[in-house]
Amino acid sequence: MLGVISMEPIYLSKKEVVRKLKKSPSTVVRWSKSAVIPMPIKLGPNTIVWIEEELNKALEERRIKEVS
Repeated sequence: MLGVISMEPIYLSKKEVVRKLKKSPSTVVRWSKSAVIPMPIKLGPNTIVWIEEELNKALEERRIKEVS
């Protein structure tokens, strides 16, 4: 189909989220559990990922609250 853009979600590993937020892995997990950032998606027994768009949206909302 012409004109249709398929936007596949971009998944970020815990390591990538840690790097993006400049926080420790334990802080990322704590923020997930306390709803500061979205909960990750569990892909396997040792693999979790975040959807980049959801993470960015949560961070932007947090910035807006801090400014207000």
